[in-house]
Amino acid sequence: MKKIVLLMAMGFIAVSNLHAQEGEELLKGKWMVGGSFGFSKDNNSGTETTDFSILPSIGIFLENDFVVGLSAGYEQSKVKIDGVSSKKEFYGVLPYARKYWFPASKLMPFAQGDVRLGWAKDSSADNFAWGVNLRPGLTYRLNDSIAFDAIIGRFGYDNEGKDSDNYGFGLDLNELRLGIIIFL
Repeated sequence: MKKIVLLMAMGFIAVSNLHAQEGEELLKGKWMVGGSFGFSKDNNSGTETTDFSILPSIGIFLENDFVVGLSAGYEQSKVKIDGVSSKKEFYGVLPYARKYWFPASKLMPFAQGDVRLGWAKDSSADNFAWGVNLRPGLTYRLNDSIAFDAIIGRFGYDNEGKDSDNYGFGLDLNELRLGIIIFL
């Protein structure tokens, strides 16, 4: 019984502390500088796929829980099927908007909507590329200045030229991006 009462008291203190901090303007007006890095390798039945991305970014908190920003960078996908290789590359920008939940806590889940604009290049063509995606993620704040960021999966559409429709739906580790954020 003592353990249950202690647990309930700790939960009450944590929730009341969270609500007290949510009223404060902790992040509004601050800049968020950082970026993400993604890498995955899959070897399945003679097909080897390697994906890589690096996306530096900058954003500003318009509200305590809402950020708008811009990422720019490079993505690469290599596919090797029975010894024959092909490679796709993307260079471009991703304007984004991000909504945080529990912005005053250490662990802040978020939803990020972004538009993908740039150039896709493969062995046969160089095409305009675009896409619209919603990406779920988590930010873990080490302190008031530094945080770790993880985007896990996507729900959306990407197009990299003629006959290149890519629909993504799910929490897939092939879409995992890890990053670091500095709050200014």
